[in-house]
Amino acid sequence: KQVVDLYMVALVCDSAAVIISGTLWVYKNEMVDGQVTARDTTMTFTCFIFFDMFNALSCRSLTKSVLQINLFGNTTFLFAISASILSLFGLIYVPFLQTIFQTEALSFDDIIMLVCLSSSVLITDELFKLFLRVFVGHQKLTGKNSEDSKNLIP
Repeated sequence: KQVVDLYMVALVCDSAAVIISGTLWVYKNEMVDGQVTARDTTMTFTCFIFFDMFNALSCRSLTKSVLQINLFGNTTFLFAISASILSLFGLIYVPFLQTIFQTEALSFDDIIMLVCLSSSVLITDELFKLFLRVFVGHQKLTGKNSEDSKNLIP
C-alpha cells in the first residue's frame, strides 16, 4: 500500500483550502482601515494557530472520525496541543511578550469567534472522511479489514 494516495492528497488539499481561506477572511475583515495593526496580525495569527490545532486533531486518522478515537489516549499529542495553546495565550496576554511580538490582547468574544471559525477545518475533514467511508469503503481506503485498522497517530 502506498503511504500517500489520492485520498490523502484530496484530504490535505481540502484542509489547506479551508485553512487558507479562513485565515485570509479574518485578515481581510480586520484590515478595515487599510493599516496593519497589532490587532490585525494577532487575530490572523491566532486564527491560523487554532486552524492548525483543529487540523492536527483531525489528522490523527485518515479514515476514522475524531469521535471514534480516544481523545485522551495520546498524552504526547495532548501535551503538544496544550503547550501550543498556552504559548499562544502567552504571546497574546503577557505584556512583555506583547511588546516583543507586537500583539495585543483579544476579547473573549474574539477568541470564541476564532475557535468557531477555525473548527470548520475539523467539520469539513469529518465530512470528507464520512464521504470516503460511505462511498469508497473502509477496506479500499486502508487496504485492511476494519478490525486491523490503525490510526495514523496512536
